[in-house]
Amino acid sequence: MIIEEFSYSTDISNPLISLLEQYRDLELPNRDELLLQSAGPITDLAKTSFLPCLDSIRILFFEPQNNGFNQQSSALRGNIDLNYNDPLIVLIQEYKKDRWNTIEELEVQTLDMAINLTKKWELSFEDNGNFPIIPGGFTGLLGYDLNRWSVGIKLQNNPPNGTLLGVLWRADAWWIHERKSQELKLVSIPNHTWIKEARLGKLNLIQPHPYSELKDYQVPESESDASHANKVEVIKNSIRQGHIYQLNYGRKWEGKMLDHPWNTFQRMMVSNPSPFASWLYVHDHGWSISSASPERLVKTGKGVVSTRPIKGTYPRGKSIEEDKILQAEMASSEKEIAEHLMLVDLKKHDLSKICKPGSVHWSDFRIEALPTVQHLVSGVTGKLNEDIDFGKIISALFPGGSITGCPKIASIAAINEIEGSPRGAWTGSIGHFHSYSGISEFNILIRTLESHSGPTNWHGRVQAGGGIVIGSQASSEVEEARWKATAITDAAWGFRTGFSIEDLPKRSTEMVVIPKVEGPIGEPKPQVIHSIKKIGQIIRGDIQPSSQTDVLLIDNLDSFTENIANSLVKLGQSVRIVEGRPNGHLDSQKVVNSWLQIFKPKYVIIGPGPSRPEKSQITMEIAKLAVNSKLTVDDYQIPVLGLCLGHQALGLAVGWELIESPLDAVHGVPSLINHDNKGIYSGQKSPLILMRYNSLVLEPTNKSMICTAFEETGTLVMGIRHPVLPIYGIQFHPESVGSPLGLDLISTFLKQKPILIDSISHESQVR
Repeated sequence: MIIEEFSYSTDISNPLISLLEQYRDLELPNRDELLLQSAGPITDLAKTSFLPCLDSIRILFFEPQNNGFNQQSSALRGNIDLNYNDPLIVLIQEYKKDRWNTIEELEVQTLDMAINLTKKWELSFEDNGNFPIIPGGFTGLLGYDLNRWSVGIKLQNNPPNGTLLGVLWRADAWWIHERKSQELKLVSIPNHTWIKEARLGKLNLIQPHPYSELKDYQVPESESDASHANKVEVIKNSIRQGHIYQLNYGRKWEGKMLDHPWNTFQRMMVSNPSPFASWLYVHDHGWSISSASPERLVKTGKGVVSTRPIKGTYPRGKSIEEDKILQAEMASSEKEIAEHLMLVDLKKHDLSKICKPGSVHWSDFRIEALPTVQHLVSGVTGKLNEDIDFGKIISALFPGGSITGCPKIASIAAINEIEGSPRGAWTGSIGHFHSYSGISEFNILIRTLESHSGPTNWHGRVQAGGGIVIGSQASSEVEEARWKATAITDAAWGFRTGFSIEDLPKRSTEMVVIPKVEGPIGEPKPQVIHSIKKIGQIIRGDIQPSSQTDVLLIDNLDSFTENIANSLVKLGQSVRIVEGRPNGHLDSQKVVNSWLQIFKPKYVIIGPGPSRPEKSQITMEIAKLAVNSKLTVDDYQIPVLGLCLGHQALGLAVGWELIESPLDAVHGVPSLINHDNKGIYSGQKSPLILMRYNSLVLEPTNKSMICTAFEETGTLVMGIRHPVLPIYGIQFHPESVGSPLGLDLISTFLKQKPILIDSISHESQVR
């Protein structure tokens, strides 16, 4: 199929809004609409806006009838329900005679399967131009509550049965606005109505109708500041117990709206222009989204995938000088840097599931200063695996870790518990994809108003919050949520969430270089990709028993496991990732013994994870076998490395105690670690800068292990080594972006040799 195109130059500031209004029969919308609007200064993120035609195929995702009984359990106390969800309900509809007609009704088990239903209806093309978007693909909204079908957990507080969770339209024509050149381009399938009309000169572009100012104001309902602050403390207590590392809590403001959501969207584009803004309207379901999002979830093209996590937030200053002071303060804040680097690690993990081994890297880091707030923003990039479809891509990344927390699965469950209700569209995603061409881009729906009902009476909801880490102050988190919500509540209700214009000034958007910061938290930097002589292979799960396994890596529901695997493949190792906390009840002894017999690994790495090691029976089984000289292949004891949860399991296996850290939790903080220069630390300087993630610490009660590393004060055990066996534990993450020399420690571990069981017995007798 050949793409048809038509070009048109304009001097109108918002030509796609003008076109959208021309395609309407009335002043306000009476058919489905979608606009992907880049606004504000023209930057590398805000070059192009898009307007699709939505009159061919529509796919709707609905909440199923939930007949199952969810056992009441607390994710904030480490209990996660890994049971399967009821199938997602999917309707395929065709637009005929001015209405949507259902032509298929399906049930699917995963988000991947739901997205890939589009393949049947997508239109392929012959690439006859370097287009930023391709007609015949799909565009639309994936609401946050679809997360259960991407990460595979059951939750307590779900939408009512039959709730519309997401919608995708096939777009057979797209208007493209190249903002710098002010060129309008229309790309479409052959003989589409829009291109026929354009060629006949039926375009009559005029400035859009002036947006209407609110003539009144209304105070939306919200929980109290005291309630919000109390929830921050509840989350921090869960972090101290090790169940989560960071959690993104969202507070709601909601109420009857004073006018149509379209008017709110236009006001938002004036007061809070942003690169990934969007307007969505599902007419027959009374559902509207007005978003001024600054955040990208995913972009793909030419075999490359990227994501841009935002985490770390300060208000704007009242002057350039005050801005600079606040930016330096944010970049040197241990709390803000911890929030951010944790998300960089998480995003690397998510991308690594779908990318070529060793290709994922932290590509850039800067401050993006928006009209009322400024953020720390990074780019994470990788090269996609061959023949990977968009269903797998979006399932690996959705929902974005910056709006859930770490580890992602544990955080999603804890969010559902503490927020007490589904999120709806907020922190879901709007965007477009064309599987055949490999082009896609989706935002994350923050700075967003979700509206329901209509056509004249609308109820709106705004939700905003932030990432809660152990260093969060409750009062500051309450203020931050207000900063983030204020531009949207102002546009919707004329209410600035308690701030006056003087308290929270509106400034122009800027992209700022990260100020130089001294000390360990200033050391992590984006990475330069180097060529690697030999890349290993990553195998996921218990399949392919004939494949070589150098390292058996135990995944304990952590959001960094894939990063560990990628560190190993860069060192030429073949890695098999297996589940330490699988769904269902298994005989852990039989499972571990079968892995040893079938895969014959040369090394075992017990990975990190939330909560205590006892939550993973498999992890504890491996730890006990290891310290009792029974983790063997062909009569040789295999070298074992325990990372964080794995380190703790090894300590528990020899009878040590595991307690809450007396110096409080540390997550996502590059820290100074002193060591004994032996074992995996051989040849390394002391102290080393290494990324700590820990709430709990081991307390020695016997001499079964040697303490090899401590944090800066020398109080907490950060590393252990068995006196005889090749067993090591570390209470930090060597694979993290916050561990500049961490790969050297992994490399040294891989030089450890297995020990013949007979020699172990002899050496023990000598000792």
